[in-house]
Amino acid sequence: MWRTLLLDPPPGVLLHNQWLCSAECFDQALEELLSSLIDRTRTYPETQAHRFPLGLLMYSLGLISKDALQEALEAQRETGKGRVGDWLRRLGAATEPQVTQALAMQWSIPIYPLERCEGNLTWARLLPYPLLESFQMLPVHCAPSQGLLYVAFSSRVDYAALYAIEQMLEYRTEPCVAQQSSIERALAKLRQEGHSTEIPIAGPMDPAIISGATREQALKFGAQEVRVAGLTNIIWVRLRAPDTARDLLFHPAAEPRQ
Repeated sequence: MWRTLLLDPPPGVLLHNQWLCSAECFDQALEELLSSLIDRTRTYPETQAHRFPLGLLMYSLGLISKDALQEALEAQRETGKGRVGDWLRRLGAATEPQVTQALAMQWSIPIYPLERCEGNLTWARLLPYPLLESFQMLPVHCAPSQGLLYVAFSSRVDYAALYAIEQMLEYRTEPCVAQQSSIERALAKLRQEGHSTEIPIAGPMDPAIISGATREQALKFGAQEVRVAGLTNIIWVRLRAPDTARDLLFHPAAEPRQ
C-alpha cells in the first residue's frame, strides 16, 4: 500500500494554503506541523486561566445563601464529581437560569437564548459531532458576511477549541453561554440524526503515524485541501474535496485496564 502511495501520489494538495506536489513533501510538511500541535494539545489544560469560583460569585450576587454554598461544596467533595452549579441545582438552591447568568459573568461573555430556537441546528453541523459532545459546545449563529461564528458553551469555555475552529473554518469565533439543558437537547437531536462523516482514530499521538493515516484517507477521499488543528488531546484533520468535507479525529488510545 505504501509503495503504491509513494509511486502514484496525487497531483497535489493544499496544506493550510501551502501547495505540496508530492507525497514526500506532504509527509514532511504535515509531520512538522503535527509535532508542534501535539505538544500544544498536552499543555492546554495547564495554561487555562483561573477564574473567580462560580459558587462564590453566585453568593456575592445574592443568588444563593452561604449555607447553600457550603452544602453544595460538601456534596461535591463527598462524591468527588460534579460542578458546583450542578449541585446547587440538584439541591434546589438555584435555578438553571441563575447558574447560566453567573457563568456568563464568570467568563465575561453574553448569554445566548438557545431555548427559544433549539430547532435550528444549521450551524451546529459545521463541526464534527464528537467535538461538540466532548467540549459541550454548539455553534449557534453565523454571520458569513462578517466571517463570524458564535459558539455557545454549557459551562467552561475552551479557547483551544475556539482557535481550532477558526483554523478550520477561517471564521472568527465569539464565545457565549447557553443553558446546559438546551445544549444537551440539541446534542441529543444531532446524535439521533446520525449523519456524521467523521472518522475517529485511536492510537499513538505520533506525527509520522498521523501523517501516514491522513495521506491514505486523503487519497481515498480525493481531497484537494487538508487542514489540521489541535485541541485538548485531539488532533483534528479536515479533508476538503470540491463539494464536501470529511473529518479525521485522532486521539490517544485508552490505557488497558490492569
